[in-house]
Amino acid sequence: MGKRTAFEANTKSSHERDSKRQRFDDSHERNSPRPNGTAEEVTNARDLQNALFFDQSSQSDFRTGLNVFKRFLDSILYSTEELDLPRKRAILREYLDTQKGRERDEKDDAFLQNLTQGWDHAVETNHIAVISQVTAVLALLFKVLATHGELLEYGTLLAKTLVQPSIARRFVRSTSAAPKEENVIAPALRLLTELTRFNEGGHARAVYAKRDFTLEPKILGRNISLGREQSAEDHVKKPSIRTTAIRYLLTHLRYQDERAKSEILSNTNVVRAVFDHIRSDPPFLIYEILDVFRSHVFQDKTIARHTKSRILNGKALARIASLYSYEVAEGSLSEGQKAPDVLAHDFLRLVCTDPAYGVMLPTQGFYPSTFDEDDGEQDDGADHGNDLGIESVENDSKTSKVRNIILSEFTQSQRPYANTLHQELVIDIFRACPELVADYFIKRRDFSYDPKLTSTWIGYSAFLYQTIQLPVPKYFGAKKNYRNQPPPVSVLMHSILPQPLNQQVLTKCLNHNSDLIQLFAIRVLIVALQKLQRVVQELNSASVVRTSKYWEQAAKRLVTEVSRRCPPIRTVFLALKKPGLKNMKRESITRLLRLYYEVTPQVALQEKFDVSLPLCSALVEADKPTATPEDKVFRIMELEHWIQMAKLSPAMRWWQKQKTLQHSPFVTLLKLLVTSKDNEMYAGIKALLSDILYDQEMLQTKTSPDSLDALIASLGAMSGSTTPSAEVLEFLDDCCARFTKVPIKYFDDLDAFCARSSQSVVDLGPFSPLLMTLVEQWPFKGGENATSSIADPLAQWLSRLLYLLKLIGEDETMLSHVRDALVESANTTYKEVLKDAFLWKMGKERAKEALKLATGADFSGSERSTTSPVPLEEPEQSAKAKPGVDLEMPPAEDEKHTGLTRWRKKELGEAIDDGDVGDLVLCLCSEHTEIRIQAIHSIRQLMATIHSSGRNDVGKGDAPEEHPSNNMDFDLQQLYLLLGELLESVDSTGSEAFPYVGGVLAARCTSILADPTLSLFSTVNRFLTASPVWDVSSLLRFFWHRIVASQPDDDGTYHKEVDWYFDYLMDCLRTPADMELFRRSNIFEQLLSHYGSRSCSVSAKDKIVKLLLRATHVGGSTTLITRCGLITWIQMMLDSHDSRHRVLRTLASRVYETCDQEKVATWSSGTIGETVASLTKV
Repeated sequence: MGKRTAFEANTKSSHERDSKRQRFDDSHERNSPRPNGTAEEVTNARDLQNALFFDQSSQSDFRTGLNVFKRFLDSILYSTEELDLPRKRAILREYLDTQKGRERDEKDDAFLQNLTQGWDHAVETNHIAVISQVTAVLALLFKVLATHGELLEYGTLLAKTLVQPSIARRFVRSTSAAPKEENVIAPALRLLTELTRFNEGGHARAVYAKRDFTLEPKILGRNISLGREQSAEDHVKKPSIRTTAIRYLLTHLRYQDERAKSEILSNTNVVRAVFDHIRSDPPFLIYEILDVFRSHVFQDKTIARHTKSRILNGKALARIASLYSYEVAEGSLSEGQKAPDVLAHDFLRLVCTDPAYGVMLPTQGFYPSTFDEDDGEQDDGADHGNDLGIESVENDSKTSKVRNIILSEFTQSQRPYANTLHQELVIDIFRACPELVADYFIKRRDFSYDPKLTSTWIGYSAFLYQTIQLPVPKYFGAKKNYRNQPPPVSVLMHSILPQPLNQQVLTKCLNHNSDLIQLFAIRVLIVALQKLQRVVQELNSASVVRTSKYWEQAAKRLVTEVSRRCPPIRTVFLALKKPGLKNMKRESITRLLRLYYEVTPQVALQEKFDVSLPLCSALVEADKPTATPEDKVFRIMELEHWIQMAKLSPAMRWWQKQKTLQHSPFVTLLKLLVTSKDNEMYAGIKALLSDILYDQEMLQTKTSPDSLDALIASLGAMSGSTTPSAEVLEFLDDCCARFTKVPIKYFDDLDAFCARSSQSVVDLGPFSPLLMTLVEQWPFKGGENATSSIADPLAQWLSRLLYLLKLIGEDETMLSHVRDALVESANTTYKEVLKDAFLWKMGKERAKEALKLATGADFSGSERSTTSPVPLEEPEQSAKAKPGVDLEMPPAEDEKHTGLTRWRKKELGEAIDDGDVGDLVLCLCSEHTEIRIQAIHSIRQLMATIHSSGRNDVGKGDAPEEHPSNNMDFDLQQLYLLLGELLESVDSTGSEAFPYVGGVLAARCTSILADPTLSLFSTVNRFLTASPVWDVSSLLRFFWHRIVASQPDDDGTYHKEVDWYFDYLMDCLRTPADMELFRRSNIFEQLLSHYGSRSCSVSAKDKIVKLLLRATHVGGSTTLITRCGLITWIQMMLDSHDSRHRVLRTLASRVYETCDQEKVATWSSGTIGETVASLTKV
């Protein structure tokens, strides 16, 4: 029995059938139906023609036919019988062929006339059911046509039909229906979606051309807002109008060109509606929204940036960020699909960290937005508000405006202390926009960082730690190179130590009972000081590229401000003394102490802490066995930190034995290197020992391997023992201590050795002066009259040491004299051992292998040789790579003279700290009369300002009339006195320039008087109270005797004060007039004498040589040669193997080139030229 047709089954009334069919369709058209038995009703194209024939008098039959057609299409689209598909496609194709125009000249809009007529009639009669069915069937038909290639042509005809104006206007009727008529709006949106995406968007442009009917912004925006609360599963079965409308919008964004997409996105009603309710969307729709906007909008380079910037404002970003707390129902995510919070996180990290995506504006790093991008090309005279960039950071309200206001407000709304995704996002935004770091913490004052062991506090600590770890932008945010001015110190300060981290809070954290809180504070301080180190290095690099002095001032000011916010170093020492510290925590604290010494030495050295005691303890601990290799590593790292601190501490005594140590710290470290099985672990210690020896000049470093390598190898090659002999270490310790006490004595012994062998000191090869001490002390241990029993290991060690020194390339002649001297004074028992020092024997093979293993040097063929191998020379490339010697030209006068007015723009105390008052004083030395006159008037105005500085703090009747000076601020009285004496000392008419000797002194004294804690404060005050008028010709001598030739007021400040004085000499020697004052004061003679004294530090020697080079630029060369005997002095320094031989030769050449050679030749009887030529010949 065959199945009944649709017409045979229609036995009920039309109304009842319509009602039933209506309910069936409403539930069926959205549910991705599957074919059922009724699909077989269509057996040929004629059945479809009959079913879809439209008759106004029989609309119920038309609706029945639509249902038949719908089920037929479902059976094709969702078929489970693959063998039946070709037949059904053939029926559909045959039917569609019958719906084409019969004549060739007939227009394309005649396609599917029955459906379009029925749709048109339903619109006119407001028959909602038919409208819904027709649009649903057409949308389904597009899906079928799109899935089969042979049906694409019919889809094209249908698309052209639907975009005709007479039909396209019907869309607006359906999409603008009342919100409750969901069965009308949703099918129309689905039809528009299928029409737009058909054939890969082939008709998208035509659909957009009819946007008044198909894409009206207000209607689409309203539909996007029509969402409803339902589960994700229900969203799949029956999508809401919002879901359908958003998919229609996303289809346009996928397939339209950049012009159409830009116009669509410019409609705020549409874009705002998408993100306003995104939190209520199902996961799959959130993925589609963010994916399309990322791939087809923000990453589309053809769309202008200003268009993208309109899409995401602060509110839209907040809506997307709300997805971080999205709760995903179980089973609502498909396999491999990301959760909404992860999708939102990836999307926000993309759009908020790149200016190309419109949300973020181009950043200028640490510079405020008032600077132009080309500011680096402008001159120093340009006024950009606070152009020094060193304003006080105490007043946090004086912060520069940020450019990225949207991101600033958005980051304030995040909770990085409570959500790790929030934290990652904010950190990424800070990395892209460094200007927002200071802005965030200044505005975010609602969180107290007082130590509390809560999850919020721990999360905030992690957030602060990551913020501090952010890298420093290249050129601090400038485009091509460093600018003329540094960025504001307040911005730099907050990037290093954000606002919540002040001294009080950090001190509480370090003193807290919780180990976790202490460890957080230590880690934060470590990364803060490490970042300060990097920032200061950048500032110093910029000061080399840019001649502006403000970079150096900013570096000093930044270090000072960070020091004020860090806990006192005493607090860190107390944390270290707590009992029961674990190795990792102890190493972290010592690392922090080391950074205090390296980065903020002024803070570290304020506490007179004896580093030698913990260093000795660390040395003892390093010798002890450990339970695990990790503990050994921590102990060695801790030891390295203490060694570095000891090196930076001026009070450290490397050569003095401590009660807890058997040897001095230096020899103890040497013993550690010798006995260590893992040399790489102690590589840092060896480098520090090399630096210590470099300052003492007891071992030569010209060869490779050097003498320290040979010394270590000789100690490590003791026969029959893995540790050096205690007697040998004791002897070596004693010799090193004697050498450091009176090094000049042993250099005299070296000169005597050279004279005895008729060898010039100039021709002497590499040689270690410590050998002279060994020669002196050997008779007391192994001589004829020695009673000690330790001579045998000493003789063996000395023999190995001489052998290795010869092997690395030290002067063999001098080594032979040393050997002969040792043999001559030795007991007969040890003479043979010492005589064979240079001969290869099996006992020395171990020493040679140890040296070869430690340094990688190849001594093949040198063991049995009687001549020393040639010392390793540096390759030509490395020699060429050495930087040239700076000739120290005097600085040119600032033609802009900004010091005349800059001090007026700031608070008085700030102007003093920033050096603006000093700049004003230097204007008295200008070569221009007008500038000098203006400087005199400005100084008088400054004095009046200082005189009245205290009146605002004193009541009108409080100050006694007989003491009007009581109205002056007490801290500024000394500055007032300095300026008064200065005006009394200069030409009041301004007709004569004030020498830089006096001007530079006054400028430098202003900063000293502002800080009473400086060691030179008392010296400057004694000078000011000595006389009301300065005798400029005696200034140099006065301060020489007060600083260089006298003991300091405070212990440990001598070298610091001497360095200040030499810096002053360097700065004030600028003109021939200054050179004349130097000549009258006999300064250069005293400098040359001080250079050879034991009290002259390495840095002081460098400054003296630089000062001599400076003198050659101001007409002082002839004076240096004829009056000071500079050429002879240089010859003496080169003969004594001065480490500055390269600079000294350059000085000799420079002073001879710039002198009055005729006068000098007469003075030297024509010999000076040959002497200089021999000196400069390398």
